[in-house]
Amino acid sequence: TNLSDSERVMIITGPNMGGKSSYIKQVALVVIMAQIGSYVPAEEATIGIVDGIFTRRGAADNIYKGRSTFMEELTDTAEIIQKATQRSLVILDELGRGTSTHDGIAIAYATLEYFIRDVKSLTLFVTHYPPVCELEKRYPEQVGNYHMGFLVNEDGSKQDSGDMEQMPDSVTFLYQITRGIAARSYGLNVAKLADVPREILQKAAHKSKELEGLVNLRRKRLEYFIDLWTTHSVKDLHTRAAELEIQEIQTSPHNEMKTTLLELK
Repeated sequence: TNLSDSERVMIITGPNMGGKSSYIKQVALVVIMAQIGSYVPAEEATIGIVDGIFTRRGAADNIYKGRSTFMEELTDTAEIIQKATQRSLVILDELGRGTSTHDGIAIAYATLEYFIRDVKSLTLFVTHYPPVCELEKRYPEQVGNYHMGFLVNEDGSKQDSGDMEQMPDSVTFLYQITRGIAARSYGLNVAKLADVPREILQKAAHKSKELEGLVNLRRKRLEYFIDLWTTHSVKDLHTRAAELEIQEIQTSPHNEMKTTLLELK
């Protein structure tokens, strides 16, 4: 952990069960131990004085007050925003997960940017939303992207058996904080560890790959449209258009049949 006067925010990504929540809890406990004058479990540590530790973790509703899980999440966050200062340690664990993906990303992004720009507290922000990590580009001196290290293992048994059905990747957790972004969360690996039936895992892996292909297609389509808009040569225009058509055919349902038909043409 290297929060300082310059880099004050750590955005932490990584696979499910990779140790993200345990890591940020560990940081908070070490700060409390240091603040009361206790020894801390580290070979070396330089820890300043904080005026408060604010956390927003977990998921639970409040039936007595008529508040949903998401309402509780945002109420806690709003209270932290009001009370946290430049000398506070703020821990936000997966803010925005209690609603739809688009709304969740928007709330997580806007909230973290407010902490970076206005509150300026020492902040650990755990998320599964890759767009939030783009804040490092906007605030390179104040923000750093990190992830919990892991290794992706190939399923040898599937290869030996000749099984062509898609199955989730197997992940080995390293439990080390590492610089950079984890582009995927490997949630299906946790489903596999939980002994979810194989049929469900296969269907989920297939659907995951399909959705990932659609996202990549949209990103690629935007890049092609930008190229088309700036292209002045008719030949280059036709070439780019053909590439886009091939890309869409390959990532659409029944792509093998459509690709064959395209090759015949």
